[in-house]
Amino acid sequence: MSDYDYLNARVRGMSTALLPREFYDQVLSASSEAILLDALLGSSYGPGLQEALARRGQGSAIHAIEVALRTNVAEVFARLLAAAPVEPRRLIALQLNRWDVANVVALLRGKLAGVEPHEALAGVLPIGELKEAQLREVAAESDVERLADALTTWNYAIGFALRPAIRHCNAPSDPRALERTVYRAYFDWALSQLAVGNPHHALVAECIRMHIDLVNVISILTFIREGEEAVQPELVESGTLSATVLRELHSCETIEDAFETLADTWLGPGVEKGILTYGQSQSLGVMERFLEEVAVERACRLFRQDLLGMAVPLGFIWRKYSEYVNLRLLARGALFKMPSNVVRLEMVIV
Repeated sequence: MSDYDYLNARVRGMSTALLPREFYDQVLSASSEAILLDALLGSSYGPGLQEALARRGQGSAIHAIEVALRTNVAEVFARLLAAAPVEPRRLIALQLNRWDVANVVALLRGKLAGVEPHEALAGVLPIGELKEAQLREVAAESDVERLADALTTWNYAIGFALRPAIRHCNAPSDPRALERTVYRAYFDWALSQLAVGNPHHALVAECIRMHIDLVNVISILTFIREGEEAVQPELVESGTLSATVLRELHSCETIEDAFETLADTWLGPGVEKGILTYGQSQSLGVMERFLEEVAVERACRLFRQDLLGMAVPLGFIWRKYSEYVNLRLLARGALFKMPSNVVRLEMVIV
């Protein structure tokens, strides 16, 4: 039995706990906190949710639900890593490092803004290699340089990849410049760990390159939106969008023109789905969410692409993550009494 035969058998077993489409239909049809709570208690989230409810004190049930969701997805990904043989585990870690980088960026933003560590930690999702306790230690460092040094404490490769980039950033006091530097370091390092011609490596590279596209596109859209006051974005090479497309996008004078350019790319479905909501809110963050949904949907479909290789654990990672996002949307929808059709619009159900 190969490494992937063993791993994929374990992953398919773990996937049986993923919630079916009928679960979402049931909760959305009622759209209430009580229905969501009962439905989750009757699912694989039940034991963790009961513990969160017992610890909540005077807190709301919605807060307990969100705690249980974060704990569950972190535990599932930790079990996935533990179950994987050496080489698949390395590739899975490269994908999970995506969230390590996002968490480090959130802590760096907090450090530059002068917020307290507990406030910065509110913006992290500890589902990568760096767990909540480790991120807490990193957040407690007194400045950006010490934060960078702390990333290497646990000997994770991602920490050593990010540390020099953070310490040698040309504009360490500029949050956007520091963020671009961190992401560029991750992308360059992660792709350097993957061999050309290896089909398992190629799937991981595809997910990373979609992430590069998202970072580049959002940088360009932000530049167009801010106009003359904006700083020219430094784009990351090696994404799936060609240099020609990126130049065309960068030359657009308005956000609407940029959306038309994106409509002819793989991100087109996100533009089509989000254009009305963007028009109502005029929030670039709204369109960013819809563009990210397209990437998540494509990655989720990997689960059924190749039953004998890396596609199964990669697809499972994204299906589990999309489940977390969907359930969090349901919780927020119940809390703020949002119409069910609005909540459903933002969900990714594959």
